Amino acid sequence: MALSACATGRAPRDPPPDFPEARRAEVVNSDHFRLWISQACLSGAESQLLLNELQTARGKILDRLGSARFPGDFRDSDGPPRKYRPFAAPAAVPDPIEVVVVPDKGRCHADAEGITLRADHVTRRDGTHELVHYLAGSSWRPLDEGLAVYLTEELWGAARGFTSKIRARVYLDLNLARPLRPQELERGMSRIDYDTAGAFVRWLIEARGSEKFWRLYHGAKGDYHSVYGQPEVELWEEFWRYVGNLDVRTKSAYYAYKVLLQD
Repeated sequence: MALSACATGRAPRDPPPDFPEARRAEVVNSDHFRLWISQACLSGAESQLLLNELQTARGKILDRLGSARFPGDFRDSDGPPRKYRPFAAPAAVPDPIEVVVVPDKGRCHADAEGITLRADHVTRRDGTHELVHYLAGSSWRPLDEGLAVYLTEELWGAARGFTSKIRARVYLDLNLARPLRPQELERGMSRIDYDTAGAFVRWLIEARGSEKFWRLYHGAKGDYHSVYGQPEVELWEEFWRYVGNLDVRTKSAYYAYKVLLQD
């Protein structure tokens, strides 16, 4: 495998496990990140844009997480939970964070080794989405995916101009709304599920506070009652009432997204 290093001159180590075997790698080093680009699937300009996004997102995500960050900590959601300690020193962040970019079909994801991105998803801000997963550490669905959707929207704006709240309201009005049960999401999540999870996490943080959310995120799967003193079903009912009460009468994005889904 041919390796080339640029930007900082630091010697690259062996490729991360997600890098395809027997593939040519271009290694691009920068502050805090190392890109492993397979088969020249990104141009130099595209690589720089991705690094700019990741550099900006890293600082802002860490500011949001504070002591709730657990970089690279990917534990089984059914195992013993972490205990969120708000006054503990924040965990150290590995430097550099390894980022693999591949041209092949597959899914973008984060794990203990770093981040893997599809080249055709880079412009969708999937780098930020997966960086949230990596820096926050694993949790359970819908909280982990909801947090990544929420923070990506906070940092870069609504995807295609439709906020997760607007999307959730459209789903409600088109009878597509449902509570997201952890056990049902293990088999996969639809676009509706991702958008709903993002809106739900936003509501939990804005309505109930970030400290309670981090206790939930790093706690036992589905343990809403210990954190909020309410059962899961009751919280979902409150969330959908909130969505139903959103004033969308003058929101052009609401009508546009509704038409988009109905076409």
